[in-house]
Amino acid sequence: MNALKFSNLSILLLAVMAINLLGIENASAGSRKSENEDPYYKIESVKISELTDEEALEFNDSDSPAPETKINKINELKKLTSATVSPPEKSGGIIMLIDKLVAIGEKIIPTIKQGKAIVTNNPMASVSVLPRINAKDPVVHDMSGWTTPYSKHYKVAYTNGLGMEVVSFVYSISYQFNGSWNGKGKYLTGIRASARKIEIVWGFDLNASSKLLQISNIGTTQNVIAGATVEMSYTVSNWLQTITTNKSFFIAGNGKLWQLD
Repeated sequence: MNALKFSNLSILLLAVMAINLLGIENASAGSRKSENEDPYYKIESVKISELTDEEALEFNDSDSPAPETKINKINELKKLTSATVSPPEKSGGIIMLIDKLVAIGEKIIPTIKQGKAIVTNNPMASVSVLPRINAKDPVVHDMSGWTTPYSKHYKVAYTNGLGMEVVSFVYSISYQFNGSWNGKGKYLTGIRASARKIEIVWGFDLNASSKLLQISNIGTTQNVIAGATVEMSYTVSNWLQTITTNKSFFIAGNGKLWQLD
């Protein structure tokens, strides 16, 4: 009889322990589920909008050098394109070639690294799409007609499940256009992407870069109009999720810019 009671007591204790363990496991699973559904870390939407002329003023002012600097920049371009040697190392090398065009620069340009923007006032590699004279001598001998730098600005904003703007920044696509060789063609130089006014709340990381995808001639064989497709890629991440967004732009040697779908 005593042995039977002891056996029943043991079974009861084991049952209580099993129930407790099951409860703890369920509570732990519920806690993990709750964490995974935390609306603070859950990115609900990404919005990209072009800045109005008024909103873009502060960025245009910071992008545009003083008039004498613009003139010096154009003179530097003339010196560069009148030489028969390759551009300086900081300008990069040949990254793309097609029948009538050569792209010089760096194919991938870091824009934001580890949540910090590269200082836009420091020298930063850019891309030029220039006439290809021949396979051995792609450098332009004499160019003229370059415009002063032109920019378009876009704001990217990420919103979480609480309706908070957790990551936002403004990126700019800037370039010079209308450069001609021997009075013909319209070419591009100084194509670059830069980011500023970066705002990131605790718990989120941001990385971004720009990339030259392709070059093309949208004119004729006799009167070339250079074209460049540039892609901006930016990634927002936290311990819960990682979201990468790509946005492409087409820039033409006549100055037009299209945002591609």
